[in-house]
Amino acid sequence: MTLEVQFQSFICSFAYGFFFSFSVNLCYRYLFSKKGIFKIIFNFLFCIFHSILYFLLLLMVNSGVIHIYFFLFFLLGYLFGNYYTKRIRKY
Repeated sequence: MTLEVQFQSFICSFAYGFFFSFSVNLCYRYLFSKKGIFKIIFNFLFCIFHSILYFLLLLMVNSGVIHIYFFLFFLLGYLFGNYYTKRIRKY
């Protein structure tokens, strides 16, 4: 994998972490609801959707190669995004 592709993967992972944080905060009410079966189904579909979307993004950028440091940039993007988007939560 070339250095340019790695930088593109870092940027995409960081941006997707930010997007994931935004979507978690947007769907906060449904992800952390009190109703048991609704919460389980919604969490399952939410995680499957975002996992497939992240893998498809990596597939377009670097042929689907996954490294641990891509997840670290995803985590950094999530934490950065959560700091800025937590105000949109609806309890």
